[in-house]
Amino acid sequence: MVRLPSPAGVAILRTRVPRAWLALAVYAALAVVVFSGAWTDPAGTWIGDNKDPKLFIWYLGWIPHELGQGLNPLVTDYLSHPPGVNLMWNSSIIFPALILWPVTAAFGPVVSYNVLITVSVALSAWLAYLAARRFVDSLAACLFAGFLYGFSPGIMAQALGHPHALIAVFPPIVLILGHEVLVAQRRSPWLLGFLAGLAAALQLLTGEEVLATTALIALLGTGLAALLHRDAVRAKLPYAARAVGAAAVTFGILAAYPLGLQFLGPQRVFGSVQAPDVYVTDVLGFIVPSQVMLQNSFTRDIAGHLAGNRTENDAYVGIPLLILFTLAAFIGWRRAPIKWFALMTLCIATLSLGPHLHLLGWRTWIPLPWAAIQTLPLMGSALPSRLMLVAFLGIGVVAAGLWDARLDGGRRRPLGIGLLLVASLATVFPMIPAQSTRAAVPSFFQTGGEVSALPQGAVIVVTPFSSRQSTDAMYWQTVANYRFRMPEGDAFTPGPYLGPHPSHIQASLDALDQGHAI
Repeated sequence: MVRLPSPAGVAILRTRVPRAWLALAVYAALAVVVFSGAWTDPAGTWIGDNKDPKLFIWYLGWIPHELGQGLNPLVTDYLSHPPGVNLMWNSSIIFPALILWPVTAAFGPVVSYNVLITVSVALSAWLAYLAARRFVDSLAACLFAGFLYGFSPGIMAQALGHPHALIAVFPPIVLILGHEVLVAQRRSPWLLGFLAGLAAALQLLTGEEVLATTALIALLGTGLAALLHRDAVRAKLPYAARAVGAAAVTFGILAAYPLGLQFLGPQRVFGSVQAPDVYVTDVLGFIVPSQVMLQNSFTRDIAGHLAGNRTENDAYVGIPLLILFTLAAFIGWRRAPIKWFALMTLCIATLSLGPHLHLLGWRTWIPLPWAAIQTLPLMGSALPSRLMLVAFLGIGVVAAGLWDARLDGGRRRPLGIGLLLVASLATVFPMIPAQSTRAAVPSFFQTGGEVSALPQGAVIVVTPFSSRQSTDAMYWQTVANYRFRMPEGDAFTPGPYLGPHPSHIQASLDALDQGHAI
């Protein structure tokens, strides 16, 4: 029989263990449960589908492999040999690979990948919780806000194989630091600026797209805050300017080499690396569950026709949560933070729709604000649909505001609001367990296999040919401890191409893999 702690014991626990750490423990436990399908065999199963995780498992092994030999891990001719690949033009998760180096060395890159996905989700939720605590009194409501952000349908979709987008710790960090710099102004602006610049530089080495889109959102949010509080701008400006200056200097120093290598180094890519007007939020995506959520035959058929694909359908909010958000925004409109979050959330959701309105997968002629944004440098390569990952931070804070004691003097909340909260949680709660995939590899590439007879650095052709359609060869190269080079690889190269420049051998091998004669 399990004895529950007494009220006095609970009080002691709360005193000895800060609530913030308890929140982190809750999110971490929930993340392990959600990804339990992989954690039953973490060395032989990875979180996600059968394609993109292999690419990032390659990066998790490659960065330590090269640094351990004193070599530059940001350029390689082990892919797309002989010209090679500039990894700064690819989602090479350099900083996470460095942090996880001990895990990779001890347990292998598959375990490291599972740790990366699980910890990233928990930390993202926790940082959203800490951010919400600045605006909402209720601890339970802040836990709810953190859950909505860290375990949102968009995050669960990206967990299929896009850790560079799923690692969503940067936006709440920017929110916390931005609030300190622009509003609270309680600490040294030089310290805050240094922390902001450091965070931005580390995000550059984690995922440039998240850095760019978060910077865009922060710029829009700063403009909106200045518009809503025009009378306070003059007094706040000198402090904010010092912090921004410190951030710019810090980022410039730390990011100079990787950015220089990206834009001035070998195999640099010109132009947009993504097809425009494809990976956008479909209007129906807000209310139709994506493929990573529980579906019936009717919603499954609709979701299959939406713009993008199942990994990039990130906008599902659900009708109960939409109602909850609208009600919370209406009730809390007179509170400046709630108004700001509500307006920013609507702005982000609008931008996520892309350059044209999409309805049930059909692109209409109706132009939208992203059409102007995508003309900015590098923004043409960003995927508008992923902006909804950040929108859930605003949705969570606004919805949590309904439980804020500052709103109504601590009066009891109506039963209907509680039921709406439960329905909101039910409609966005992730599937358990999330998808996972067995880590299979031919015996040729395993330890003791025939690959060990190859000279170190030999060039071989592997089929299925590794490019846009397959990442098998990259995973097998990782298992073989990068013993060989390949004229292939799922990485952006000048053109831009996702993979090496088109060739007869690639076309022939792709045809053979599809069962066609050549």
